[in-house]
Amino acid sequence: MSMFDEAKSLQVMMKMRGLSQGEVAKMLDTSQSYVANKLRLLGLDEELQNKITAAGLTERHARALLRLDGNMRADALEKICERRLTVRESESLVDFMNTHNLANKIGGADRLRAIDIFLDGMKNSLASLCAIGVTSSQKISYFGNKMIITISIENG
Repeated sequence: MSMFDEAKSLQVMMKMRGLSQGEVAKMLDTSQSYVANKLRLLGLDEELQNKITAAGLTERHARALLRLDGNMRADALEKICERRLTVRESESLVDFMNTHNLANKIGGADRLRAIDIFLDGMKNSLASLCAIGVTSSQKISYFGNKMIITISIENG
């Protein structure tokens, strides 16, 4: 049973029996916060739920996505899957995106676009190196509101 199926089951149980989160928690011998966290997962639309499940991501990955506005969640999920981010890196990505979302709201949209253009250019440059037989790779990680880029190029 997936984390989303479990959340849906809890929701159905609550509705059918008219129970509170605390009452369900007692019945299952768990905490109310456990039930609340499961139910929060239903805040992700079904398409995102399916992608999260298909990618084999954890509940903590999913909960990190909940901290973003709805329209940013799909972008974040794509980056998490593409870059194979850990939970910690995913949480930092969400923090980074929230920081930039705030910048967008106060006129910093150009900075975010510039970062995306830079990352696309770097990805294309590394692909060009690989095409001529140069082994290269990149790793992008996040720490707070910082993006850390590590590039490895093997010459030889």
